[in-house]
Amino acid sequence: MVGSRIPDSLLNPVEQQGFDFGISSQAPYAVPGPLGIYQASPGSPQFLPRAQKVLLSPAFRESVQITSSMTAPMAWDAYWRLAYDHADKVLQVQANELLRRGNITNIEFEEMVRARNTLVEEFRKPLTPFAKQYSEILKPGSKLPQPSDLLARKGSIEAVLESVGKSRATVNRLSMVFRVAGSTLIVLDITVTTMVVMQVPSEQRGRTAAREYTGLGVGAAGGVGGAWAGCVSLAALGSPTLAVPVVGEVTTGTLCVVGGILGGLGGGWIGRETGKAAGEAAYDFVTTFRWE
Repeated sequence: MVGSRIPDSLLNPVEQQGFDFGISSQAPYAVPGPLGIYQASPGSPQFLPRAQKVLLSPAFRESVQITSSMTAPMAWDAYWRLAYDHADKVLQVQANELLRRGNITNIEFEEMVRARNTLVEEFRKPLTPFAKQYSEILKPGSKLPQPSDLLARKGSIEAVLESVGKSRATVNRLSMVFRVAGSTLIVLDITVTTMVVMQVPSEQRGRTAAREYTGLGVGAAGGVGGAWAGCVSLAALGSPTLAVPVVGEVTTGTLCVVGGILGGLGGGWIGRETGKAAGEAAYDFVTTFRWE
């Protein structure tokens, strides 16, 4: 990095010795470089070049950190939803091949339906508690449609296979929002946290890093728990059983999402503050502990 210089207007005229008032081109000048900003006297540790000075609004930092704690787990769920949607499309391609061939046997039909149910069950396993609860509200795992149920509902094998690989468009759109917004906020949160750590004096950097990065991790965990608790609490207002919605799966599912967002924000903030305190305490313990 280039060196910094003191703004000419801040130079003490008494110190400008050797200035030739007759020939201005012979006036002494400082080495070119970015202007410096004084927070204290020159030469003190608080003196920083303008290019290195970063101002972060506390409100901006808190907003990024809290929302990131909520969206981080939801972004994880959104990526698994994307993988599930791709697997569904592969299943639909297989079903279309059977439809083009014709003469579909009962065994082939039943295997396609069971394959769809297996996808549902397997892709729910890595989800966060919030996403699992939301999925259970929309489609309870204990009541996944069986071949005979679908046949009675649709009327024919062909009608069932035409939609065997389709997924809910509303859920796909919601997951896309969390996938894009969540990833962006996670990167922004890590960047802001790193900037905060790097701007403190070197002797305080270890303690600050322990506080900020521990808060980041615990905040994400708090967002996971808070999202699940918020989903269950608010969805219970629309459906006390959660498994058999009283006012409809759409209403109950919407309440779950709203509750999950609110709970994730609250849980993320609590987790963040708890993590910061724990990180500082752990750092102080490690750096001051002495074996007797």
